[in-house]
Amino acid sequence: MPDTQTFQSETTGHTHSAADYPVRPINPWKAWQAFQGLVRDKEDTRYVFAFFENVNGRSYTKFYERFTASEYGQSILTDREQVGRVLNDRATLESYGPGTFAAAYLDYLDSEDLKPEGVFEAHWAQAPKEMAAMRDNWPGLYAVSYMMSLTHDLYHVLSGYSRDPLGEALLLVFTGTQTNGRGPKWLGRLAGLRLRYEIPSWPVGRMMAEAKRNALAATPFYTTDLTALLPLPLEEARARLKVNPPQLYRDTLAAYDGPAPVAVRA
Repeated sequence: MPDTQTFQSETTGHTHSAADYPVRPINPWKAWQAFQGLVRDKEDTRYVFAFFENVNGRSYTKFYERFTASEYGQSILTDREQVGRVLNDRATLESYGPGTFAAAYLDYLDSEDLKPEGVFEAHWAQAPKEMAAMRDNWPGLYAVSYMMSLTHDLYHVLSGYSRDPLGEALLLVFTGTQTNGRGPKWLGRLAGLRLRYEIPSWPVGRMMAEAKRNALAATPFYTTDLTALLPLPLEEARARLKVNPPQLYRDTLAAYDGPAPVAVRA
């Protein structure tokens, strides 16, 4: 197995360590400003990445080291475009038929007017210089960023958390629990507090606890080739990953008939 702690720059030939990646220092004030931007415009994904960049610190590189220790991680480092090729091949995804994970994914994209690389493009829009530097000097981290961005929508479909503000907040908790990423965990909690303020009747704390339990019970998504499960029936794919249904989240939304919350969407 190749060394998972270092990787070769594709353009300069220099070898860099994940620990050398120039992360931003934790800046609570800038993170708070980014969160307030999301509250004002929950569709502007750039604020999500601005929040992450100001709270992640070294937690992302620690996640990278865990990811690259896996067989799937090594395959992504070898071929970073593999996820994009699968998710952009709509004809093949459609050929798997109704009821499959692929069909649920396409329905999710169409219903939300999304495209497979939308989250990744938003990351580039937020920090083009940083993304270009990562691509050129830290290609391993860039490959992981690409994979995680494209699989975000697969996480939605598999976990059962929709793209409504509550579902986004709970998915952040789910993802942060699995990856131990400071950014998604903190943003999910802040979004939950905001939702609790807007709709006091919602058991947000218990729903977050449910998201955490489900994340811990499930097979880690980030070390699994989720695209290999796309031809399967959706429930079979969930069963293979040991994904429990977010029942309290579903029951809460089903029982609620008030105005939609304006809180964060990732």
